Amino acid sequence: MLKRVTFGAYAPDLPPADQLIVAKNVYPASTGYLPVGSFNAITPALPGITGGSAFVSSKGEASFLGGDRNSLNRFSGGAWAPLQVALTANRWRFAQFGDNVISVYGGAPISYDLVAGTSAFLAGSPPPADMVATVRDFVVLAGDPNHILTVTWSGINNSAFWPATDPTNPDQQQSDSQDMLDGGEVMGLAGGEYGIVLQRNAVKRMSYEGGDLIFRFDEIASNVGCMAKGSVAQAGRLVFFLSERGFMLCDGNDVSPIGEELVNATFFRAYSRQDIIAGIYAAVDPARHLVMWSMPGTPGQLWLYNWVLKRWATIETNVRLIFSGFTANISLDAIDARYSNLDAVPVSLDDPLFSGGNPLFLIARTDGVVGTLSGTPLTATLTTARMELTSGRTRIRTVRPLTDANVVSVTIQGRPRAGSVPLVEQANDMRRNGEVPMRVNAQQIVVSVQIADLWTYAQGFDLEYENGGLR
Repeated sequence: MLKRVTFGAYAPDLPPADQLIVAKNVYPASTGYLPVGSFNAITPALPGITGGSAFVSSKGEASFLGGDRNSLNRFSGGAWAPLQVALTANRWRFAQFGDNVISVYGGAPISYDLVAGTSAFLAGSPPPADMVATVRDFVVLAGDPNHILTVTWSGINNSAFWPATDPTNPDQQQSDSQDMLDGGEVMGLAGGEYGIVLQRNAVKRMSYEGGDLIFRFDEIASNVGCMAKGSVAQAGRLVFFLSERGFMLCDGNDVSPIGEELVNATFFRAYSRQDIIAGIYAAVDPARHLVMWSMPGTPGQLWLYNWVLKRWATIETNVRLIFSGFTANISLDAIDARYSNLDAVPVSLDDPLFSGGNPLFLIARTDGVVGTLSGTPLTATLTTARMELTSGRTRIRTVRPLTDANVVSVTIQGRPRAGSVPLVEQANDMRRNGEVPMRVNAQQIVVSVQIADLWTYAQGFDLEYENGGLR
């Protein structure tokens, strides 16, 4: 008998069904999974990096910024150059406001001019902040350690005007602040035509009204909030975050769970609450419709969610943090300096990596080197939940992986019943005819497929089997 098994959704929290319990080093696709590239460095090390991003000016030029515990730096000409030093910084977060980037880290905000390439502390005496967003024509700040419930915004079209700029001015260019008296500490901000304010126990929408009111704050959810500031990521109008109840999505009107009975339980079992709060980062890969959350380590793990397909997967790699940005323009001289000589460059000189303005998902290793997951494919693992093919024992003869990879190995675990430990395990490599010979006789089986080498798709496998007898 022959049975075709397609790789289902990664849902390790569910009881055994047509899902995967392992989907490692793959991207979800509509008909299976795609490979994840290995780490490809694009910068030298910025030791102790705690955040970064890249932005494009009105002239089309990209700037790549990165911050550590003591300084804000720009990556240019193949090297990191300090912009502001002697700081005491926590995590760095950034928001673009016209041709300026507002950088926050827990102290006095810094403005970086994308055209001039210069930086200075933001004028107008804004409050210290570790969260920032651009909402319509305003810069919005939160995270003042002395006012953890307060959201403050700049003057309209003026990032250098704040409530402290001219307290006697009754108009104040519409700059003001709002104390969020219910919902707890502000944990995240998201911008756009309206703002989203994430609190510990609430989610609110920040809508521009003008006049004396300026902004109206409407509660979207009162029974869910954000548990970790580093878990917030935005893709257009979609805002993703981690709550005490699991991974969530806010579309500006509602808050919906995206990890319930899929990955939440597995994620929370893997890490302590303290480790999550201290270590989690979130970022978006816009080209692949992915939002990712990273937990640091060597290896660490990325938990990724495709919001179009509504499917999860994981990546195992050396990671300190992740962030989104754009590629920066790199000259031939800088490329030559980075790789010692142009002949050593691992990709074409026409690669988008070396031209400015292309959206990127970026990853920083534990040593502070920043790069992309664009190298040769990582070894992928796809493991099914327990399957029962017949009413009794099943004798597996061959497995034929449905992939274009040439280097594939298959491991099958067999057990006599659902609650027993595996009593049979066999692993073999794929032969030249595309089949993996097996000799497994069990009632329930778990099939794990490992894919190494160059490949472009993996859809599942064909099982050749026969009835192996009654229970």
